[in-house]
Amino acid sequence: MSHQLFDELIGTPPPARVDVAGIVRRERRARAARRLAGSLAAVLALALAGGVGMAAGGGQPGRAPVPPQAAASSPAPPDTRFRLVFDTPESADASAKRLSREFETALREVAPGARWFWIPDSVDEPRKPDGQPPTFSHNGSDDFVYGGSGVVYRGRKGPLGVSISPDVFDSAGSGQPAGYHWPCELPPGHGDRRYDRVCDEGTTPSGFRMKVETLTGKRNGSVQHIVSIQLPGNRAFDASISNMVGVDEQAVAAQPEAPLSAEELTALAVRIAEQIKA
Repeated sequence: MSHQLFDELIGTPPPARVDVAGIVRRERRARAARRLAGSLAAVLALALAGGVGMAAGGGQPGRAPVPPQAAASSPAPPDTRFRLVFDTPESADASAKRLSREFETALREVAPGARWFWIPDSVDEPRKPDGQPPTFSHNGSDDFVYGGSGVVYRGRKGPLGVSISPDVFDSAGSGQPAGYHWPCELPPGHGDRRYDRVCDEGTTPSGFRMKVETLTGKRNGSVQHIVSIQLPGNRAFDASISNMVGVDEQAVAAQPEAPLSAEELTALAVRIAEQIKA
């Protein structure tokens, strides 16, 4: 692998390209801008009328008008995105480490004051210390990576995880799906009647396809938010959070709501996804 590629993978993460708070405030700013544009148009019209009057009156003799100076063009912002590379165990490990840093940065921006706590993946997993950001795992050169941990925010706690997998599979067995299902409408025979499901489709600021789902358990009080984003390079991005704490059948609802709302999880997912390039 070239030094340039490793620099892209493991370099210090640059400032965010996506204003996560701006996603929530976008419509509010747009309305204010439209009102301001109307006021500025009126002021500009008066200023132009005054300028024409002075030109007709003669101004100072013998002085040529000063031509307007062109505004200096601002340099294009640097491309701060990074590539996901899984062609070797080393490149896959570098991609996983960069994702871990982006995950941590996104959480701090979306949910200031949030804290990590340990949640086991299996019943017999040894206890680990709290406060550790999640590390992403991968299977060597396989195009799949996952990372997650428990998070506490505003007195609520639950598991928060991110995964990236192929969008369309190279080969699928008999009866298996050929790839990720993007429409909110599920195929016949799919879905789980134990949950009430709400789904919305949309796009990210860069135009990536996105859907946001909320699954609410009818009996156990579980609430899970899932944000899925279609990335370049045949990849599907998932971020999920739940109010259930525990392993498998031992999991119980820690509180009525998940630590992050669907809107907050969407902002976190967009922040990470917009940093990934093909």
